[in-house]
Amino acid sequence: MKINFPFLWAEVGVYYEITNTVFNPLIENLNKLNKTLPHYDKLFKTTDYDLFFTISATLENKDLVYGPLASSKRKVVNFSIFIPYKTFNCYTQQMFYMLDTIEEGIIFVFNKYKEDLSGINEVFEKLKTLIAKDPEKYQKWLKDVDEKDIDEW
Repeated sequence: MKINFPFLWAEVGVYYEITNTVFNPLIENLNKLNKTLPHYDKLFKTTDYDLFFTISATLENKDLVYGPLASSKRKVVNFSIFIPYKTFNCYTQQMFYMLDTIEEGIIFVFNKYKEDLSGINEVFEKLKTLIAKDPEKYQKWLKDVDEKDIDEW
């Protein structure tokens, strides 16, 4: 199972400035945990499928997680995580809030399917530590993230 995070900023002016410099190592390190959802392993008859957590910010009072939408043909499972919109004075606070909310959404999904949560919190905490050490680095969009950035883990 491969985890990924598409974005959908559906409400005008309601978004967070999260970059691939944040998401690339998050995706890489969550996928290193080799998690699967047994329900979808059985449904798709494989562990080779995509688990998408579509990230969206909202001013509305919505449930944290919506879904799943699954496609057996494409071997995709999609959940939406709605992050209540807030403004922040600094990038680090904004990223910590986003990452904490995304982690909460992922844990909700994994609990729903009774999947082991080991390693998930550590991935998020490590990324937050790296952002706190060098917030300017994580504010920049990069064409490619250096392997050394991922190796910091």
